[in-house]
Amino acid sequence: MKTTEKNNENNISYLARSIKLGLGVALLVVCSAFISKSGVCLLGVVALYILVRSVFKIIRLSVGIIYSLLSVLFLLAVAAIIISFIL
Repeated sequence: MKTTEKNNENNISYLARSIKLGLGVALLVVCSAFISKSGVCLLGVVALYILVRSVFKIIRLSVGIIYSLLSVLFLLAVAAIIISFIL
């Protein structure tokens, strides 16, 4: 009984992955059809995709660094407040 429930849970997770993969492939087909109909150079589209993806990664990294610095400053402020009350 437990094995059947476990197998059903595993099948559900595979179903979600396959749906996501299928939607990704469908989006790729639609985009490639649009690109071929518009006459845009495929290399240019790939270069633009890589550029946009890199910019988003740099922005995400910058936001992470800013949050890390803010958390360190917050911890230092809390430590300073605690030390000032002790002394």
